[in-house]
Parts: sequence; structure tokens; C-alpha cells
Amino acid sequence: MKVGGVELLLPELADPVAYITDRMERSRRGEADLPYWTKLWPAALVLAQFAASLPARDDRPWLELGAGLGLPGLAAAAAGRQVVLSDLDPDALEFARAAVEINHLEQRVQVRSLDWTDPASELGSFGTVLGAEILYHPPLYDQLVDLMDRLVASDGTIFLSHEQRPFLIGFFNRAQERYRIRRTSRTLRSDGDETRVFLYALTKNLN
Repeated sequence: MKVGGVELLLPELADPVAYITDRMERSRRGEADLPYWTKLWPAALVLAQFAASLPARDDRPWLELGAGLGLPGLAAAAAGRQVVLSDLDPDALEFARAAVEINHLEQRVQVRSLDWTDPASELGSFGTVLGAEILYHPPLYDQLVDLMDRLVASDGTIFLSHEQRPFLIGFFNRAQERYRIRRTSRTLRSDGDETRVFLYALTKNLN
């Protein structure tokens, strides 16, 4: 697919239906989470286009949270940024590594496992953090806000994208205590259908 004037390739599951069915069955037994990362969400497309056009303020690496297939981070890397793609799902991490390889971005992208509830201290802080459709699990909102405080530099910005979901207000109610929040939206049109995607920019309150 073309993002920011660059053609990017994403690896595909050999048998998506069988894989998702297996993961759903394992999830019902409490052995795995549902594989939301296997879908390329409209919000990821919007964030990827935005990331590709966003100028770099300095040479600090960018971080993508809950990267899944990693399109926003790959788009940023293709535009010349150093990027860390992070996720917790081992299968998602393998697909992210494959995406880095097939797009020949090994010199610009690292793939790291990241547990939001127990982040590795050596990750450091980032000036730019990306996240597409990472707000789907409200029980993790408190941990996510704390994680952002640890990983985002004092002068950094977090860019989040998602479709309209009523429960997301819970996250932004928490985040607004620590962040200035700005919002815009994009509308994607395909085969007569329209999807509205919201794009947020969060910067730390330094008062």
C-alpha cells in the first residue's frame, strides 16, 4: 500500500480464518487474548499517513505502542525516522519483524516487547509516541496513562487515532489531568462507505 508517497508491504497470515478461530478458542479458555492486531484498522491508515508527513523536531527515536502490524511506525521509518515498534503479543512481534525486513527498514526500526504494566527501564523516553486503536481495553487505562508519563519526554507528544467508541471517554478523562489534548478527525471513503477516525495529540501539562 502507498503511504506518504512510499510503497509499504505488510506480511499476511497464510490462513487468517484458521488463525483467528484458534486464538478465539484459546481466549475462551483463558490462554490468549483476541488477535486484534491481525486487522489493519482504518485508524492505523490515518495515523500512518499523518506520521509520514510529520516533520522531525530532532533525532530522537519514535515509539509506536501496541504496534501490531506496525504501519504507522513503518511509515515514519520510511520517511526517515528512527522507530521502535512495541507490542506484547509474540505473534504480533514476529509479524512486525517480518514487515521491517520486507520493507528493508532494518537500519531504522527496532522491534521490542513491551508490557504496559511492567515496562523495561532501559527503553528511556521518546519525543514522539504513536498509537492506533490501542484504547480498546478500559481496565488498562490507568496503566497506560502511567506508562505514557514514563515513556514520553517532557517536551514530547503522543499521537493517538481511533474510531468513535463511547467508552473511550474514560481514558481521556484520566489523561486530561496530566495532558493538554487536541483533537481532529479524518473521514475515509471506500466502496461507498465512510469511516470517521479521530486523531488526538497529547502534550504534557508542565504547570
